[in-house]
Amino acid sequence: MNVADLLGLPWLEDDLARLEGVLRQSATSDDPFLAEVATHLIGGGGKRLRPVLALAAAAVAGRRASDQVLLGGVAVELVHLASLYHDDVIDEAVNRRHLPSVNARWGNLMAVVTGDFLLARAAGIAASLGTEVAGALAATLARMMEGQVQEVQTAYDTSRSESSYLSAIAGKTASLMATACRIGGLTAGLDPSDVEAATSFGECLGMAFQIRDDVLDVVATGDELGKPPGQDLVQGVYTLPVLRTLADPEVGPDLTVLLGSPLDGAELERVRGLVAITGAPPAAKEARRWAEEAAEAAARLSHPSVAEALRGLAFGLADTVPVPSG
Repeated sequence: MNVADLLGLPWLEDDLARLEGVLRQSATSDDPFLAEVATHLIGGGGKRLRPVLALAAAAVAGRRASDQVLLGGVAVELVHLASLYHDDVIDEAVNRRHLPSVNARWGNLMAVVTGDFLLARAAGIAASLGTEVAGALAATLARMMEGQVQEVQTAYDTSRSESSYLSAIAGKTASLMATACRIGGLTAGLDPSDVEAATSFGECLGMAFQIRDDVLDVVATGDELGKPPGQDLVQGVYTLPVLRTLADPEVGPDLTVLLGSPLDGAELERVRGLVAITGAPPAAKEARRWAEEAAEAAARLSHPSVAEALRGLAFGLADTVPVPSG
C-alpha cells in the first residue's frame, strides 16, 4: 500500500524524497555504530504515513512544503521509529519491515538506548520549531505512554472492554497521527480552524488505521505484514476483532477457553481462524466508521482538493483489509 498514491497529490513524491534525506540525516550520529543502528529501520522503508500526514496538512496552505514542514514531519517519524524499537523489545520481535529487528540483531539494550536517542533527536527538532510544536509533541509522547500502560494492564484479560481497547489505541496510535497533522498545519502557518480540522482528521484516521492493523494481524500472512502474524495474540493483547469474537454467543465460549495464557503454534492458528471468520468482519466495519469520521473532518478544511485527497486516503486505508466473507 502506497500512501502517497492513495492521496494523489502531485507534488507529494518530491516532498517525500526531500524529507527522506532530512530524516536519515537527523537520525545519524558521529558514532558509526550508533548511526548504523539508528538508521537500520529507515533503510527498510515503511509507509511514512505520519510525515505524509504532516505534508498533506501543510498543503492546505497551497504551496510546497517549507523546510520547517519537512522538519516537523521528520520529528513525528522519529518518534514513530523510536516506538518501533521499544515495541520490538516488549514483543521480543525478530523481524520488522522484512529486516531483522534491532533487538534481534544488536540486543535489547541497544534497541532501547537507540530508541531513546531517536526520541532525543525528535525533541531537539521540535524545540527548534517553537514552543507550540514542542509542547504538542511532548503531550503526545505522554499520551502514547499512557496508551501503552493501558495495554499492558489488560494483557491476557479476556474480559477486556472495547472502551479500554479504544482508549489504548487512541493514545498509542491515533495521538501521533493527530499530532503529525497538527504540526504540519502549525509549521505551514494555517488558520486555527484548519489546524483543528486537520488534527481531528489525524485522530480519526489513526483509529481507523490501528483497527485495520489489528484486523490484518489476524487475517494477513507474514509476507504481507513483514513480520509474523498473530503477535498480538501471542503477547496477550486482545484487540477489537478478538473482543468481538469473545462477545459472540456461539464462538465466544470456545475462544475464552483458548485465551488467557500464551499460545503455542497450533493454538495460535486455531484462534486466528476463529477470529478471522467471526470478529474480523465487524471490526473492519468499525474501521470504516472511523474513516467516515475522518472524512467529515477533512471536509472542514479550506482547500477542497486537499480535503478530497485526505478523504480518499481515509477510505483507501479502511477498504484495504482482506476480510474473509465467512
